[in-house]
Amino acid sequence: MDWKWIDPQMAEQGISLLRRLIEQGYEGYFVGGCVRDELMGRPVNDMDIATNATPEQVMNIFEHTIPTGIAHGTITVIMNGEQFEVTTYRTESDYTDHRRPEQVQFVSDLYEDLRRRDFTMNAIARGIDGSYVDPFHGQEDLEQGIIRCVGDPEERFEEDALRMLRGIRFSSVFDFTIEPATWQALVHRRSLIRYIAAERIRVEMEKMIAGLYPFKGIRLLQESELVPDMKINVPCPPEQPELLMRLADIPADPAVLRWTLIVMAMGLDSERMKPYMKEWTFSNAFMDQVSRLLRMNERLLTAAGTDAEESLFEVYISAVVHYGRETALQWQQLYPVLMDNEQQQLAIFAEHGKQWLDEMNIFSLGDVEINGQELLAALQAKGGPWLGKLMNEILLATAAGQLDNTREAILDYARQQYEKRDN
Repeated sequence: MDWKWIDPQMAEQGISLLRRLIEQGYEGYFVGGCVRDELMGRPVNDMDIATNATPEQVMNIFEHTIPTGIAHGTITVIMNGEQFEVTTYRTESDYTDHRRPEQVQFVSDLYEDLRRRDFTMNAIARGIDGSYVDPFHGQEDLEQGIIRCVGDPEERFEEDALRMLRGIRFSSVFDFTIEPATWQALVHRRSLIRYIAAERIRVEMEKMIAGLYPFKGIRLLQESELVPDMKINVPCPPEQPELLMRLADIPADPAVLRWTLIVMAMGLDSERMKPYMKEWTFSNAFMDQVSRLLRMNERLLTAAGTDAEESLFEVYISAVVHYGRETALQWQQLYPVLMDNEQQQLAIFAEHGKQWLDEMNIFSLGDVEINGQELLAALQAKGGPWLGKLMNEILLATAAGQLDNTREAILDYARQQYEKRDN
């Protein structure tokens, strides 16, 4: 069996795992996303396996296992460094808060396991011989580009409300159409999304925004009216919707680029965006990245009113030193979208910024050839606020190429500035 879209090592170990199950008298199939993505010609990042063996039987068959979700039938099996989630065929019932099944019952029939899944394209199994088990015509829906619930869509969304957002995400990422009955049920049950935690919503949104058609997902969210019932305060309507339409015009990686553009579209500055992104449960580190990118743009935009290129050069160098080289590179990637949004005055930064950045050889005080304590010793002076100001002047001058980053040059400059201070 040839998996063209998967790491050969992973495929080899996955096939070995299935073979071991079958040799022990059990069934074993690849299921879910790995089968869907392989059929679509998409990269396969992991391989999930379904079997009629119980969790205890799986752990008895394989030497290296982790009981990751044993209560729900899932055991992680490690084969030569590759990890596979092996789950016993099961049915689910009595969902708690429209999200988690209260009861899980192990079954021996693959069909019963497949019929509990969300969408037909995710309810396809593939055997070790390359044959498919597809009772709900998921392959046909894949070929036609259709998102369709398995069975009754009202029941599927009633069981797990996150499936509504997953359906929109799949439609967006794959550029598929949500079939009418599934869409009608989604709209009808939209209020159930209030039971879903913000963190789970963020994970789906991150995947959607990183896809090829992020604006399609945003449009479907608006049309479904899911947003008002989410546990997140989303500024709506956006202040600059045209920016949302340009999301696909900038790279998905790093993620900070598209999320910064979303924040800009909402009309939020570097301060007001923090409580908004905190509600989305983004990490402090990620929020800091967005904040630095916003503040750099705000600083450049404020300075762009002057015609003096030399002055703008100094502003740019100062911004790079303050917000970091990585932020400056991200701004260069973001700018092509901003320039169409009445920010053409930023053009000089975009035109010269990359060159200015390449010519910089230091970016922080740690790169300066002499530190504050050494400077105090050379000047035979006492510390104070003036020292921090002087070190910052030295950093900016050396970063701009106006001062050589050598001890001699820096000490000469420092003595001159110190003497001016005394005078």
